This record gives sequence, structure tokens and C-alpha cells, in this order.
Amino acid sequence: MITGYNTDIRHGDVVFHVQTEDKGLGNPCIESLVYVGGQVLATKRASYAELLAEGKDDKEIVALMDHQHRTMIAAIRHGKLDTKMNELLAGRKTGAHAAMAAALETGETILRSPGPPGSFGAPGSTSSSQVPVPPEMVVAAAAPAPAPAPPRKSPERSLDQVILEYLTSEADQEQLVLLLEEGRDLRLGAKANLVVRATSSKNGQAVAGTQVSVRMISTVAAPKILASGRADQSGLLALQFEIPEVGRGTSALIVSAVSGIGRAELKHLL
Repeated sequence: MITGYNTDIRHGDVVFHVQTEDKGLGNPCIESLVYVGGQVLATKRASYAELLAEGKDDKEIVALMDHQHRTMIAAIRHGKLDTKMNELLAGRKTGAHAAMAAALETGETILRSPGPPGSFGAPGSTSSSQVPVPPEMVVAAAAPAPAPAPPRKSPERSLDQVILEYLTSEADQEQLVLLLEEGRDLRLGAKANLVVRATSSKNGQAVAGTQVSVRMISTVAAPKILASGRADQSGLLALQFEIPEVGRGTSALIVSAVSGIGRAELKHLL
């Protein structure tokens, strides 16, 4: 399984979280999820079973993952998910409160069905002896104060719940987004050309002066910095460097960025 990507993108007044990951050889596909406020807004899956059948290595799968992740980000920035986002926001405004308001406006009698407090009977469950009540006569029925319930131990949260709560709390904080604009000859023993862009998660604007470094890590050699530099006024930085040849083991490039609004990182398996 290959390490995936997580990026926060602000579009208008909404922060979208894009998560792309490899589901592994047991389910060979790349899955991208777009979250808004902890809810999944859109999903995209692409199988790489054919790549495995053709004998392609991990770097082909990483390239597919990177392309799909950037495609989802571009779709958000170009408003392709605006309709779904508006439907999600509209759905949050409907439910029991909307049903009660509609009933009060029409004078419809509401019966409570046996069940947890706050649940309502389905439309059409009134008996023939009941008469609709005019809106001006609808009053809240007095009820005895419920006895205090004994304190209950909160159920243990799942890891998914913890992650979603963290993403929701972090959504309004500005973060650095690092995107791979171009990457040619990213392989062992080659002269590589790399172009990255640094932007803000809040407004997508360039983060000038971002310090970027490229280092190579390997299972058979010590980490080594191959190139470094600072992004220009448009947030772009082009780097050329030699990638050493490694006879055995597994190697990867780590592109790290540091700016005044935070850090970001990209990984590429060699």
C-alpha cells in the first residue's frame, strides 16, 4: 500500500478536504474522497488492476494517484462540486424541525409515535376523531419535568470519528498546500526536472518565498538532500538535480516545504 495525499482546499466560503489513497493489492484501486464538514461529498475510484497485469511498478501507481488527487482539487476550484455542496447544505436545513414548522403553518395535528423523545408519527397516522387545529390555537402541552437520568459513560469514539472531528476543527485554519506541477525523469540514475507550486488552503493564492527541499531516502543508504530553493512570487519553484543510482533496496523522494503558514510534503516512490 502506497502513502496517500491529504489536502484542504478553500473554495468560496467552504473548505473541502481531499483524501486520496491506495486501497492495496487486495483491492487494486485509487480512491479519492472529498469531505465537507466531516461528511463525504464526492467519491472517485480508479482501478489499476491493468497496470499490475502489465507488470508496472509502484511509480506508475503513484503517478495515477497524484493525477487523480490533482484532478479532484481542480474540480473543486472550477466549481464542479458546487451543486453537490449546495444540496448537502440544503439537506442540513431540513428534517424534524422543518416538518414541525410546516405542520404548524397548516394547522395539521401531529401525533407522537411510541419511540424516543423528539420522534414524530408519520403523516396519515391521525385517527378519524381528531380535528386539525388552527395555527393560532396550537400551544405547547405542559409536561412534568423528567427525572434526571443517571450519568452515562460516553461511548468510545472510533478512529474515523476522531479523524473527521480533527479535520473539521482544522478546516478554518490556513494551511500550506504543495502541488506537483511537473515531474520528469523521477527515477534512479536520471537528471530530474521538478516543478512545484505552493498555495494557501484558504484562498488558493500563491505563498511566495516558501522554502522547498528535495531529499532522497533509502533502505540501504543515509538520507541525502538533492536540491533546495525558494518559491517565486507566483508560488512556483523549478528544480533540476541528479538522482543517484541505488543498486538494491527501496528509495523515495521526499519534497518538503516550509512557509509562514505551515508545512507540507509530497512523496514519490522511485
